[in-house]
Amino acid sequence: MWFGCGYMNQFVNMVKKAGNTMRRALVLGIALVLVIATPFGVQDNHRQPVKQATLSQGPQPIERNWTANIIVVGYDPSLIDEPLLLQDLPTIRNFSTEAAQITYNIEYQIVYADAAYNDELRQVMLDNSINGSETGTGLDESALLYQKDNLDEPQRIFYPRAGRAIDGYAVEDWLEENPYTSPPDLGYTLYLVNFSEFDSADHSLEHWYNYHPLDPDTGQNQDWFRLEWDNALNPNVTMDYPFFGGRYNLYVVDPSAHQWYLKWCKVWWSEEINTSYDFWTQDLEDKVGSLNLDIPADVDALNVYLRECIWDPISQLLFPYQHQPAKYVDVGRLKVLVFCMDVADGTSVNSLEWVTNAEMQKAHLEELYPFIQWEVDVQYLDIDEEPSWNSLFWTYAADNLDGTTIVDGGSMFNAIYSGMRPAYVVNDDNINVFGVVFIKKQMEMHVYGRAYTGLGGGGQTVIWKSWERYYRPDGVTPKDGISATQLHETMHAIGFAHSWQHEHYSSDFYYGPMGYFAEHNGTSTFEKNWVQGTYLDQMEALLWSNFLEEQSNLRSDERGVTYAAESAALASFESARNSYNEMDWHSAYSALVKARDWTRRMMFSSIDDIPPSIYGRGTNPSDFWTGPFTYWAMISENLAGLENVTLYVQVDDGVVRSFPMAYNGYNWSVSVPFLEHTSNLTIWVVAWDWGMNRAEGGVLTHLSAASSTPTSTTTNTPPYILTPIIVAGSIAAVIVIVGVIVIRKRE
Repeated sequence: MWFGCGYMNQFVNMVKKAGNTMRRALVLGIALVLVIATPFGVQDNHRQPVKQATLSQGPQPIERNWTANIIVVGYDPSLIDEPLLLQDLPTIRNFSTEAAQITYNIEYQIVYADAAYNDELRQVMLDNSINGSETGTGLDESALLYQKDNLDEPQRIFYPRAGRAIDGYAVEDWLEENPYTSPPDLGYTLYLVNFSEFDSADHSLEHWYNYHPLDPDTGQNQDWFRLEWDNALNPNVTMDYPFFGGRYNLYVVDPSAHQWYLKWCKVWWSEEINTSYDFWTQDLEDKVGSLNLDIPADVDALNVYLRECIWDPISQLLFPYQHQPAKYVDVGRLKVLVFCMDVADGTSVNSLEWVTNAEMQKAHLEELYPFIQWEVDVQYLDIDEEPSWNSLFWTYAADNLDGTTIVDGGSMFNAIYSGMRPAYVVNDDNINVFGVVFIKKQMEMHVYGRAYTGLGGGGQTVIWKSWERYYRPDGVTPKDGISATQLHETMHAIGFAHSWQHEHYSSDFYYGPMGYFAEHNGTSTFEKNWVQGTYLDQMEALLWSNFLEEQSNLRSDERGVTYAAESAALASFESARNSYNEMDWHSAYSALVKARDWTRRMMFSSIDDIPPSIYGRGTNPSDFWTGPFTYWAMISENLAGLENVTLYVQVDDGVVRSFPMAYNGYNWSVSVPFLEHTSNLTIWVVAWDWGMNRAEGGVLTHLSAASSTPTSTTTNTPPYILTPIIVAGSIAAVIVIVGVIVIRKRE
């Protein structure tokens, strides 16, 4: 129904000459059709009242209401004291950015699963588990204590143990497909479960969950743990999870399950720990065994124990306080240099190019942060061919007597930041991360009195990883690349803290890269929700503030299309909020983009009612009948700027095809393929500006010799041959057409 659009501007101009009475009649008619034909519209010539926010030079307030459902499975409900269980869990989070003052309100709902659901879940676990004598890992705390005090004397601290290893993926998939109660629209479900029945009283048999940590660069199962124990003394470590989650919007806490990681944390981080928690070293059976549940004080102690179990994941994964809100920018850049340091000794650069790649890094970052453009570049270099880098490295590194290279990590990191980073990254307001990787045989990086693999922050990451740790003991089979570590450090550099804080380590049991327990192939739903949600918070705050400012400038007698744009913007904001409340981040983003565009149309349509001018056109080659061609048009615009220019092509009085045109610095052009025409070919241009003014023209028509219709050479004549219907010049027809225009622009 493009055919009547050319009349719209003529009619509006006529109405303006007739005065306010005629203008209001037009607006009333347009509004009536828009209300019927579209989900937005105005009902009279005055704007409908909307909830106004106070315009401010400071951040706009954004408030969201989150919910966490806690599903209790396998516990006696009479022993659960809900107020005590929920005590001290976060009920509000406040974050401030330049654009927004963000408030997250948090509500909890406790639901008790019935026996049937407990039995179904139990069967899923039995059906997806392996029970055997060496299925898990036990921790020798005495050997760990000794090595902590004698760092130069590596110990064997891990030993195989017996028990039931349950497939955490299978359990998580089943819970996602079979929720006990409907998940919240905006929020999470936490399952607090008890499966003590799988364990023996003397702990000789236990159960735990296998959550499948893999190295993304090799596909190898992760059977090693951190630096000090990633050696031949500690082979085949299993990552025994008692809690897990992050592949969906749910999390599972099983205090009855076996784990060794929290026991390790209690020893290894003892200097940073002032308060320890019973669940680190006592599973649920141990805790219950120490209580008399006929005594109220002991029932209270049980609830405190359970609350301490769920506090970490709720406070640091579901509703994190330790991360910075996503940076509201347009572009993210990651530049990585991988330095191979043993080329002269026979380790070629090419032999190490498997340890990471730009495609994997970019895929993870785009999944995490999808609303911006990511540029990722990874280069592999021989450090002997980079004198400035070679000199910098050895300024902060030296060989020990045993031949091990010891790196002063903190000093080298700072030297790279101040002396090298500025030459490789752009200094602008976008995300700019500079990554450096050193690969060398027999190398250790020391910082804060300990050995680490990498450091990240302030837009920089540096990774020092000894060549031996990349390979299996045969020195040939690739074991562990750096993609997971690079993602970990990159996320530090863009504002993420760890998934744990000292004294709160159990949130390391999750699907993601920000913990110290095990790193996964990509980011978790918790991290994606955090980045995308806080990005949208800021986007909505900025766009809403701009809308209110532009809306306040509207008069009471604007054009009908201005009111239509205002209503469409309001509808788009409402759609964005609805999508946000369903955690549909991509739909919320799309709706906010529409709100931004409708706000722009609203503003320009109130100050610009002059359509664009199409004053030149042509094809290359000039004989556009015989094959593919390029069509060009010269178009000028008075004020608002062109929003869209499209070439339409009709072949043989049949289907009309459209080809978006692009500006090349001189004119608008597009390449058109050969369209298999036989009798005639008509082409024309439609141009819209941001003031919702439309122009069409640039018509070219080629007719076959058998046709008696004359060839058109007029540049601004609407091609009426598109339809046998002749447009009536009545006001009603124009009103319908305007409605169609708005609908099409909205789509």
